[in-house]
Amino acid sequence: MELHQKKLLEKRSFFILPNKLKLYLRNSEGEYENYVTYEDLRGETKVFCRRNSRLLFITLILAAFSSCILLQTLLIQQGTHFIVFPLALAFFSGFLYLFLKQNYIIIETYDRRKIFFFRDNPNRYDLEKFLTQLWSYRRQYLRAKYFYINQNCDYQQQTERLSWLLEQNVITPTEYRFAQEDWIIDHTYQSH
Repeated sequence: MELHQKKLLEKRSFFILPNKLKLYLRNSEGEYENYVTYEDLRGETKVFCRRNSRLLFITLILAAFSSCILLQTLLIQQGTHFIVFPLALAFFSGFLYLFLKQNYIIIETYDRRKIFFFRDNPNRYDLEKFLTQLWSYRRQYLRAKYFYINQNCDYQQQTERLSWLLEQNVITPTEYRFAQEDWIIDHTYQSH
């Protein structure tokens, strides 16, 4: 499955592969391609909103400047036509500030990298569908690779692996308990 997102000069593409997620980014700085294994992905998402702080600063400066001009025109009883242009610029930059905010869905990795998805691009439904597929593929891959009884591991290693799978929501608490019981029974049988 693939997800393609585009905003202004930035294009992001995500590809779900059998054992990893492929990321492709193209913007004004160049092209970037990376792979993230399913083991490295944290099993959670976060919502993040980023706004342009420079544009907010410009809006506040223009609003303050417009207020000063208005105060000056009221004090010296001049016409208020001087205030129209700075006030229009303040409203325009305020509109741009609200319009250009970027909402992201973030998935973090265990090595502190972050994968950013545009929240409403192409639309929220397609993103949710893609993320649901990503978590499903990840779950299937981790179950196939790590959810088994290994006769060469001691009880501590087996329990740590099962605990990690439980923490990642790959197995349920019931499956965790049954796997531990099966390992103990199988290990007891092998030692006789």
